[in-house]
Amino acid sequence: MKILGWEITRALVQSLPEEKQNVLGRGDVLERLIAAQQGVIGDVTPESCMTSPTVQAIVTAITRRFAVTPVHVYRKTTKGGLDAKERLPNHPVAKLLAYPNSFQTRVNYWQDASSWFARYGRYYCYKSRGVTGPIRQLLPMRPDNVTVKQDPNTWGLTYEWGSGAEMQTYGASKVHHVRGPARDGFTGDSPVKDVAQAIALEIAAEKFGATFFTNGALPLLLFSFAAASKGFKDLDEEKQFIEDFQGMFSGARAHRAALLPKGMDKPTPIALENDKSQFLETRKYQRTVIAGAWGCPPHLVGDLERATFNNVEQQDQDFTGNVIMPIGTCAEAAMERDLLTDEDVNGGIIIRFNFDSILRADFKSRQEGLQIQRQNQVISANEWREREGMNPVSDADGGNDYVRPANFVVAGADPIADPGAPVPPKPNPNKPDPAKKLLDSLNRLKGLAEELTT
Repeated sequence: MKILGWEITRALVQSLPEEKQNVLGRGDVLERLIAAQQGVIGDVTPESCMTSPTVQAIVTAITRRFAVTPVHVYRKTTKGGLDAKERLPNHPVAKLLAYPNSFQTRVNYWQDASSWFARYGRYYCYKSRGVTGPIRQLLPMRPDNVTVKQDPNTWGLTYEWGSGAEMQTYGASKVHHVRGPARDGFTGDSPVKDVAQAIALEIAAEKFGATFFTNGALPLLLFSFAAASKGFKDLDEEKQFIEDFQGMFSGARAHRAALLPKGMDKPTPIALENDKSQFLETRKYQRTVIAGAWGCPPHLVGDLERATFNNVEQQDQDFTGNVIMPIGTCAEAAMERDLLTDEDVNGGIIIRFNFDSILRADFKSRQEGLQIQRQNQVISANEWREREGMNPVSDADGGNDYVRPANFVVAGADPIADPGAPVPPKPNPNKPDPAKKLLDSLNRLKGLAEELTT
């Protein structure tokens, strides 16, 4: 008979060692998870993967950081013979990125774009233009509805978007395409598909745990009939008995009394001991494996087993440098290619994310960093105030001055005297020098000694 998805027979249980007839030991839950996983792998897609708690945590961590990261348009210039950049808030692309389309805010746009990039390894937008002029809107295109093709002769890319009879084909000039690494050289690989088995195993473990506790942690039971009993009349009667018994004791109806059919012996429990079957260890390991596929630190997916204040802070910085910034760099390069005109590119126009905003939550570290820049003439008071969202102060108050400590000098120059050090007294020409007077006396004595010897 089949109980809770297991095909259990009296002969099967009796063939087990005596110590395992009442308790299924190490590996049995894991084997069941692996069996359940086989039916989940085909369902793991960049959309369904969000049922994995670990993938949900990873995508949330990525999208929230892009939600608070502004993106600006700059022009490369020179100042004092050195490279500099000038922010262009009125540039058409700057206005486009501030208001991407009519149904998404800037925050919504980057949340959705970074979520697609994290799950699909790419994202697409249709560049909607007016009759003439610059791009008016960036209209998101679901990656699973886009097929990228490359012409073998011209090497050009075309994009087929839609489904069924509503398929549309667009040239590369009409699509904004941002991608990560691609095995085929132009599409973008989905990390979800690369680690589908690991995600499937976690989803299977999640479903197993939910089913186990939904049934009131009811152990597996083996029913058998007495020797003189004829058993069930047919398979339908057997199936109905199992369904009724499970329905009677599942969920809130657990621990109720039951009357067994005539001729049926008392059931033999087959306990599932999750600690021996490595159920919890399996879930911890899968969480670590999946997080590693995205380069996400363990604490961001809820693994605080080895977390301390110092290493969590360092891991946050590593996450920004190894995950967030590479995604941002891919987006910057694609935006400069797809959104800027040839005139813009030749004129030194660039697009950059300002990842300093991610550090705003750590006020102390941010202020210490700005203080170091201020003391080393990197920023002025007004530049500091601008980064903190405050209004500038006037030049009369030193808002645009660059300061440095008084003891800082250019290499090879004479040191600057400390204004607080005592000033040595100037020699008085009318007052005889005691040292000179003593030297004159010694010289006279020396002369007298020479005369006496001759």
